[in-house]
Amino acid sequence: MGLSDSEKSAVASLWEKIAPQSNKLGAESMERLFQNNPETKSFFSRFDITPGSQDLQTHGGKIFGAIGEATQNLDSLKKHQDLHTNKLKLSPDHMKLLSVAIQEVLAVHFGGEFNQAAWDKFLSEVGAILTSS
Repeated sequence: MGLSDSEKSAVASLWEKIAPQSNKLGAESMERLFQNNPETKSFFSRFDITPGSQDLQTHGGKIFGAIGEATQNLDSLKKHQDLHTNKLKLSPDHMKLLSVAIQEVLAVHFGGEFNQAAWDKFLSEVGAILTSS
């Protein structure tokens, strides 16, 4: 299921523009996730999940930081597998919800530069790694 060279290029190219805004875009993606899927808030019960909160900025930045690492090397995500699969009990369906939220945010911010097909495939691979045991 790997990404083609052109898909990898599309993801990497846009990532260069995302990286300087990763905390902001990560927080916005989480806000979108909670707005679209309120049931996902239960995974973040120890966080202040009000829009613009420091917790959302921090965790959104961590999510986008991991995505940035994955643009270079998908295997870098394996260090997060145990937490997401065994401790947090996230399923591929949960990861898909986050993927959709991220893609919606990227589409708003980057419009025509955002290659939805490439990012969907890439984030599907990210989700598969994080939720495999």
